Amino acid sequence: MSAPRWSVVVPTFNRHDALAACLDRLAPGAQDVAAAAYEVVVTDDARSDGTRTFLAERYPWARWTPGPARGPASNRNHGASEAKGEWLAFTDDDTLPDRGWLRAFAHAVAEAEQEAVDAGADIAVSAEALEGRTTCAAGFGTPMFYAPVNETGGWFWSCNIAVRADRFRTIGGFDEGFAVAHMEDQDLRERLVAAGVRIRWVPEAVVDHPPRRQPSGRALGLLRGAEVRYLVKHGAPAPLRWHLLRGIASLRLGIIRSLPWSGDSLRALGSLASELWTVQLHLAEWERAARREFAGTPAR
Repeated sequence: MSAPRWSVVVPTFNRHDALAACLDRLAPGAQDVAAAAYEVVVTDDARSDGTRTFLAERYPWARWTPGPARGPASNRNHGASEAKGEWLAFTDDDTLPDRGWLRAFAHAVAEAEQEAVDAGADIAVSAEALEGRTTCAAGFGTPMFYAPVNETGGWFWSCNIAVRADRFRTIGGFDEGFAVAHMEDQDLRERLVAAGVRIRWVPEAVVDHPPRRQPSGRALGLLRGAEVRYLVKHGAPAPLRWHLLRGIASLRLGIIRSLPWSGDSLRALGSLASELWTVQLHLAEWERAARREFAGTPAR
């Protein structure tokens, strides 16, 4: 059998109900492309056979592979290493890909290749990375819920992107130094752009991301260590303190103001205070570690 054109990589970790809803949208016949045109690789960071058994019973067409259990970036890289397709399409186990998701990506590639032919350019580099539109149809409701919404492009959220497999491997995939689910996709975007890749915005390639409740303010604050690493890696000048704290406060206060006032609004303010305090406690340590890791990185 010939290799599929598309490999859909779905990282997971013990979320069977959410994973089932996602896979229902990726089943043969559920996407508006031929079943033979794509495969689904579920890369599993759980240290048990639960997901493997679950897939064998309900989704035998999905290919299960044990992940390395070193965080989402590493898990996605592992899934990509197992993939056979020309293109790697990434989504998450708690998303709902639209029926036309892969078809929209395929149409964008065909369109880019035709543009290259018309211009006498190299088809091989006409489209190497695609970014789809991520929605949250249910809305947040309160500021204690969130989802990675991307209605305009430029974010490159890893729940809805596609990268040509050879280009992904050439640049080294996701940076596994990002051990939590934060900033690893932004870093990939930066490195693709630095390598001369034009990221094509495909608003017709829709993935819906249901809202989920925010973790604690302390947990959110600890995620910011990855953001510090990202900023230092890509040349942010010292000190980072006010840039980072101001950005956190501006984002979360904007969300609180945009939604109807409720008890969750007060809880969100308390969560924000806890997040800012956690960042204050750890920021100097994070920044020192990142600057040691990326010594010689030019400021910009």
